[in-house]
Amino acid sequence: MEERKNLLLEIGLEEIPTSLIDETFRAFGENFSQLFREAQIEFERMEVLGTPRRIALLFYQVSPLQKEVIKEVKGPPKKVGMSEDGQFLKPALAFAENQGISPADLFLREEGKGVYIFGRKREGGKEVVNLFPDLLKQGISSLNFSRSMLWGEGDFRFIRPIRWLLALYGDQVVDFQIAGVTASRTTRGHRFLSPDWIAVPDVSCYVDCLKKNFVIVDPRERRTKIEESLEREAQALGAHWLKDEDLIKEVNFLVEYPDARSGHFDQRYLSLPPRVLVTVMKHHQKYFACVGSQGELLPYFLVVLNRPGDDSEKIVKGNERVLRARLEDALFFFTEDRKKTLSSRVEDLKGIVFQEGLGTLWEKTQRLKTLVRYLGEKLQFTSKIAFLERAAWLSKVDLTCEMVKELPELQGYIGRVYASLEGEPEEVASALEEQYQPLPGKEDYPQTTEGSVLSLADRMDTLVASFALGRIPTGSEDPLGLRRLVSAIITLLIHRRWYSPLTPWIEENLALIKEQGFVAFSRSVVKEVKQFIFNRLRFHLLEEGFDYSVINAVLATPVDDIFEVYSRVRALQQVFIQQADLLEEIVTGFVRANNITKNFSGDGEVKEPLLQEEEEKELYLAFLPLEEKFKSEVQAGRYLEAFQSFQSFLPHLHRFFDRVLVMCEEDELRENRLVLLKKIVKMWESFADLSQIVVREEGK
Repeated sequence: MEERKNLLLEIGLEEIPTSLIDETFRAFGENFSQLFREAQIEFERMEVLGTPRRIALLFYQVSPLQKEVIKEVKGPPKKVGMSEDGQFLKPALAFAENQGISPADLFLREEGKGVYIFGRKREGGKEVVNLFPDLLKQGISSLNFSRSMLWGEGDFRFIRPIRWLLALYGDQVVDFQIAGVTASRTTRGHRFLSPDWIAVPDVSCYVDCLKKNFVIVDPRERRTKIEESLEREAQALGAHWLKDEDLIKEVNFLVEYPDARSGHFDQRYLSLPPRVLVTVMKHHQKYFACVGSQGELLPYFLVVLNRPGDDSEKIVKGNERVLRARLEDALFFFTEDRKKTLSSRVEDLKGIVFQEGLGTLWEKTQRLKTLVRYLGEKLQFTSKIAFLERAAWLSKVDLTCEMVKELPELQGYIGRVYASLEGEPEEVASALEEQYQPLPGKEDYPQTTEGSVLSLADRMDTLVASFALGRIPTGSEDPLGLRRLVSAIITLLIHRRWYSPLTPWIEENLALIKEQGFVAFSRSVVKEVKQFIFNRLRFHLLEEGFDYSVINAVLATPVDDIFEVYSRVRALQQVFIQQADLLEEIVTGFVRANNITKNFSGDGEVKEPLLQEEEEKELYLAFLPLEEKFKSEVQAGRYLEAFQSFQSFLPHLHRFFDRVLVMCEEDELRENRLVLLKKIVKMWESFADLSQIVVREEGK
C-alpha cells in the first residue's frame, strides 16, 4: 500500500484585518475538517497556520485511499423481485444495476410487515489524490465570512483578494483553479525582505522554506519570538513590559518576521493619567508600555517591527515622532477638558441623542437618578442614596469631553479621573468607571456598591427603552447588543448575591419613560422584557452546567428574581447530584399527588373530622409543622434545609398512597383527601415544579 503523505494548502491574500483573523482561521479549520470527514479521507491531524497575508492548512499523514464504506440500500419487495425458486427477477436486477451493486451483494431482509430485497453498496476506496482538486476548490468557495470582498471580473467573494495558491500532496502539485488563480508549488516570502517567488519542493519543507525567506508561518512560534524580543528590550531598559493579551494577539497578525525595539518619549507626558498613556500607545500605535518595579509607567515604549535589520533605528525614530504627536494631542485634550467641571457639562448632554425616539442622554440621566434611588432603597442601601444619585447625574458627562471623543475606549475611566481631580467623593468617582462593568466575556465586576447599582440601572434602562420602541432582537440579529446587556445584568446580580424582583423594577423603568412622553405604559412590554431576561438566564444556567430539567423545574414557577432562580437551581442541582435517590423519591411522590389533583379545583382547608384512616391522620399531622417550616426555609433562601425537612415526611406520604383510596365514592371524604394532597403540591410548587425533573434518563 502506498505510504501516507502530508497535504498542504496555502492561500495568499491581501492583508487580512486582525479583527477577522479568529473568524477566518476557525472557519478554515472547521470547514475543511468536515469536508474531509464527509469524503471519508483519513488523516492524523490538521493544523491551521498563517500570517497577515496567507492562510495555510496542513493535513498530516493523509491516507492515500478513501475509507471504503458499505451501505445497505433498500430495493423492491421480495414478491416482485424474486421468483418462488429463489432467483432474482428483472426488477431486482434493474435495482442492482441502477445502484451499482453486484447481484452477488443482494439479500433479503424483513422490514415492517414485508420482506424486501436489499443490496450492499460499496462507496469510497478511491485514490485521494484524484479527489483533492474538487475538495480544495469546494472548501475554499463554500466559506462564508461576516465581511467579504468582490474583485476582478467574476462574482467570487472572499475575505480578501486571492493572490496565489500553493497546493501540494507530498511533493506533487494538486492542480485546481479558483477566482482566476491556479494552484502551484510556489509561494511568497516576506513582502520587503524576500519578495520573489519561492518554490516549495515538498510539504515537509514548507515551514523552513518560509523561515529562510523571513516568514514565520506558525502563529505560536511567532508569538514566542515576539514575547522573547519584548522581554529582551525591556530588560535592556531595566524595566518590565506591560503584558496585554489582546495587543499580543493583534500584533502577532500584523507581522510575519517580528522583532521588538524600544523607543522613548518625553518625561512630561507622564503627567497624563496612566491609562491615557497606555491607551494612546496601544490603540493608536500598537506599542507596549514599560513599567518600573513598582508598576509605575516609564517614558519608554516597545514596538514590534515586521523585520530585523540595521535600519530599525531609523524606524524607531519615526515611531517616536508619531507617538510624540499623539501624546501632545492627548495632553492638549486633557488640559482643555479640565477647564470645565463635570457638573457644568450635564447640560451638554441635551445635544447627544440616546436612541432615536428616546430623546437625549440628558433624559436618560434623569431616569438613572430615579432608578438608582429605587434600586438603592429596594436593596437597602439607603445610606448610599446620595452617592448613587450624584453618580447617576454625572454618569454620561465624560462623553462630552475631548479625550473621550478622541479615545472612546476611555469612557468611564476619564469620568473617574476628572471626578477625583474635582474633589468628588471616591464612591461617586469609582461608580463613573464601574458603570460599564462587567465587560462582555470578562469577570471585571464593579468593586463598589455604587458602581454595581449604576451598572444595573443603566443596562436595564437601555433594555426596557429598546423593547418599549419595539427594537427587539430577532434570531441572530441584535444590533443594540441587548443580549450582552442582559448577560451583564444576570452575572452581576448573581455575583453580588442581590435579590431584586424584576416586574416592579421593569414597571418603574417603563413608567419613567412614559412620564417623559416617549412611550405609553404597556403590560405586554413588561412581560416581553421579563421573558427575554429569563430566556437569557436559562442559557446562562445551561452554560454553567446545570441540568436542563432542574432549570425547567425552577423556571416553571412564578419566581420573579434572577438570584432567586439561580439559588434554587443551584440547591436543586446539589440534591440532583448528591442525593439522586432522595430526589427521585420526592419527585415520584410529588408527581403522584399532582396527577391525582390536577383536575381538582377545590381550594380550602382540610376538615380534620373527615380524616378517617390512620394513615391520612398521620399525613395531616405531619404536614402541619412541615408546611410552616418548608415555607420559612424557602423564604430565607435555605433551600437544602427545605429539602431535608421534607425527607422525614416521605414515609407518611408513602403509607398514605399505599393504604388510602383517595378517589373513594363518598364525596366529602374524596374532596377532603384531595384538599390535603393539593396543599402538598402547592407547597412544592412555590419552590419548583418537580414534575419537570428527569432524575434518570431512560436507558441509563
